[in-house]
Amino acid sequence: MVFNECRGVPPMASSASKPRPAHVPEENVYMSMHWLIVATYFSAAVSVFLLITKAG
Repeated sequence: MVFNECRGVPPMASSASKPRPAHVPEENVYMSMHWLIVATYFSAAVSVFLLITKAG
């Protein structure tokens, strides 16, 4: 199993291995639903609706 083989390997860009430069912002971390996901699902639903209504 691949998961078992990767244990013990430090994650990439670990803060312990290489410090973040001052001009680089911290990575965005979203703890809840992001608005772009909602917009993507909405546009997909509208696209499917239009495809079905215009086909028949």
